[in-house]
Amino acid sequence: MIEKTYSGLPRKEIAWYPKIDYDLCTSCGVCHQFCPNHVFENEGEKVVVARPYDCLVGCKACAPRCTVGAIGFPSRDELKQMLRTLRKKYEHG
Repeated sequence: MIEKTYSGLPRKEIAWYPKIDYDLCTSCGVCHQFCPNHVFENEGEKVVVARPYDCLVGCKACAPRCTVGAIGFPSRDELKQMLRTLRKKYEHG
């Protein structure tokens, strides 16, 4: 299996994916139905982030569709810092 990358960096080292606040989540499934990359999955009575590294880096399109605000992501600044750190690690600039 070919390892996924983002801008030449290993995707599995970029902590960009949705996190669900289960204190807020109603398990309505809107995120699961919406995501074209199949990041979410139904697991029993709740929705889980089953394939976090299939989430597109920088995409937050599912978050505003959550009517209770249960989906969160790192900030853009946190993402930029992650990418800077990885570029240095892999000498990409």
